[in-house]
Amino acid sequence: MDHLRLPRLGLVVTFGLMLAGSTVATAEDATAAPDTAVRANSDWPLERVVLSDGKTYQGLVESESSSTIEFVEVHRPRGKPMFLVVRPIDRKAIDTWERLPADGQQELRGRLEKYKQRALIEGRRMEDLTLSATRNDGQLRFEYQGSWFSLTSTADEPMTRRAIVRLEQIFTAYRQLLPPRWTASGKLQIRIFGGSDEYRQALGDAGLEIRNPAVFLTDRRLILAGSDMNRFDAELEQVNRQHRQIKQQLDTLVAETPARLKQLNEELRNNGIPAGDRQKILLGEQKKWEEQRKAARKKIAALDRKNSAKFNEVAGRMFTRLAHEAFHAYLETYVFPRQVYDMPRWLNEGLAQTFEAGLLESDTLRIDTPNWVALSQLQSDLRSAQPLALSELLTAGSDTFLSAHTAAGETASRYYYYSWGLAYYLAFERGVFGSTQFEAYLNPAAAGKPVVERFEKLVGEPLDEFQRHWREAMLDLKPSPPASPSQAPR
Repeated sequence: MDHLRLPRLGLVVTFGLMLAGSTVATAEDATAAPDTAVRANSDWPLERVVLSDGKTYQGLVESESSSTIEFVEVHRPRGKPMFLVVRPIDRKAIDTWERLPADGQQELRGRLEKYKQRALIEGRRMEDLTLSATRNDGQLRFEYQGSWFSLTSTADEPMTRRAIVRLEQIFTAYRQLLPPRWTASGKLQIRIFGGSDEYRQALGDAGLEIRNPAVFLTDRRLILAGSDMNRFDAELEQVNRQHRQIKQQLDTLVAETPARLKQLNEELRNNGIPAGDRQKILLGEQKKWEEQRKAARKKIAALDRKNSAKFNEVAGRMFTRLAHEAFHAYLETYVFPRQVYDMPRWLNEGLAQTFEAGLLESDTLRIDTPNWVALSQLQSDLRSAQPLALSELLTAGSDTFLSAHTAAGETASRYYYYSWGLAYYLAFERGVFGSTQFEAYLNPAAAGKPVVERFEKLVGEPLDEFQRHWREAMLDLKPSPPASPSQAPR
């Protein structure tokens, strides 16, 4: 994978050539009109993307691939806090786009840095994904090649597409919090099984006896995940068939509207209708057709919600664990590989729990939402007579976390939710990731130093003082139940 590392807001990945027919203009070339160097509230120079349907987005092109760009859209509503939306955009949908010069891009990245960890992350449209289908021993399999992972699935096509959209969102979230910094020799491999029997067989072939619905095989750079998704083929196909029919009707209506208006105008003119009256009639018809389009879009949105609900019902637990295991895989492959960095197990597990609890609302992902299960358990323990000291968490070995799959799982769970709380606090309250202190903390040369001393250098204060601040922050957070089964306890 070829990539160019840039500081702060993430890694910019460039593939291939620009889409034929699209034009790219730098801010320096924009001399024809005074507003071409786009600004938000007339103070921040921003890049702009204009789509074929007229939609315009302002912000920063964060990365590019041969089929899509990843655009960080900047929202600065008057009188409200600024926020970001990370939006994948299909190159085929782009009409024009305007870029800032290199120094302008760098300045904008610096300005957006403190907002990126709380960005909203949109999913790609499922129909934009390119899948290939093969048969092996009579079984249909779908394959997908992404920028960060390749995927093989025996689930049905709609389920496979939905899983890929979720995974792409999750990997985008990983990159916002911990940008890639390591050039891997090959992409991660993900295998999704549409039936639990297939998944158990794959685990047996790998010599594993676990009950988790997903697992990361570190040495093979492979993730296995499975659920009984294929049992719901018929029900999902009925919903998808309705979705396709309504979308086709909508596309036809949108495509035919200009010609229908033109024809109506000619008929009215031929019948001697005055221009002013013709205009009123045309506006009325246009309004009527726009209402039909809005109604069709509402039906499509309702079907999308129904599909999402069914996906959460069938594959929610699997996908929660898949997001967890995929983080371990991403961290190992693209950010902090074990042979180069010393990543403490509590931090690795704590961040994985942060991503597994990402909040999905209307196909937009947020990762700064607290893991409500871990937070509830953590707050209960912090209020108990004998809460766990952070020094015990920092000095816990890998075996403590591995015991989650053994009889000592209850003890391990306690360490798990403490590790979530500490990782969440460092990520979203202290913002230590990407700092020079964080780099020094993970340096293998620091591994021989006392664990507590090493941590105190990271946070810049004695552990007792830090623990007091951390405890207050954790008890101030407000846990709320998940909106979907995918965020339920695993």
